[in-house]
Amino acid sequence: MEFAIGDSRIFRTTGGFQTWQGNVQVNDADIPKSAVEVTVQTGSLKMMDRQQADMLKDSDFFDVDRFPQMTFRSNKIERTGEETLKIDGFLTLRGVTRPMTLDVTLTDRKPNAAPGARYARVRAKGTIKRSDFGMTKYVDLVGDNVEISITTDAWR
Repeated sequence: MEFAIGDSRIFRTTGGFQTWQGNVQVNDADIPKSAVEVTVQTGSLKMMDRQQADMLKDSDFFDVDRFPQMTFRSNKIERTGEETLKIDGFLTLRGVTRPMTLDVTLTDRKPNAAPGARYARVRAKGTIKRSDFGMTKYVDLVGDNVEISITTDAWR
C-alpha cells in the first residue's frame, strides 16, 4: 500500500505501509453483495527519507502512538466494466471517519480458485484530503490531496 502527496512539481513525496491486511468477500454472481475491509498498521510507515518517515509518525500527522491502525470498510461495490469496480466505503484515520472511493481493477481472475490459491490481482486507487483527518500541518506548502494506491494479490 503506497501513497503520494504533493500538488506541485516542486514537491512530491511517496511512501508506503509495510504491514496491512485485507479481507474481501466476493460474490461474483451479485457484486453489490461483496465486501472489503482493510486494516493498516500506521507504525509500519516507510519512506526513503527516514527523518521524514519519523515526522509523519508524530502527532501532527499519523500520530501512531494514539492511532496505531487505520481502516477502510466498504459499504457499496459496483461493477464499472469487465475488470473494474468502484468501491465506496469509509476510511477511519486518527479517529476520524470519512467517505472514500476506490477505483479497482481486477486482472487474472480465477473465480474457481482452490482454497489457498490466488484468486485475482488487484490494483486500487483513491484520493483523500489529509486535512479531513486533522493532518493540516504544511498543507499550504505541500498540498492536501493524498493519492493512495494498492497493488496486491487476493487469495482464496
